Amino acid sequence: MPEIKATMVFKRGDGKNSTLSVADADAAVTPAEMNAAMDLILAKNIFAAEDSDFKSKVSGKLISTTTQDFAMSAV
Repeated sequence: MPEIKATMVFKRGDGKNSTLSVADADAAVTPAEMNAAMDLILAKNIFAAEDSDFKSKVSGKLISTTTQDFAMSAV
């Protein structure tokens, strides 16, 4: 089963970007829901990286990763 991660990139007050990632995200998240979540993060102003608040949205995406483990035989 693929692992889904939500990644949100914000522009900070110092002009740099910061990325927030959420593991085990719902694969059914819509663009509208991602935008709303990012708007809420900005409105609540609860994150600051390197003492610089988030000021605007840059991008948001869902990343799906599939991992396949292989059994190793003894040599």
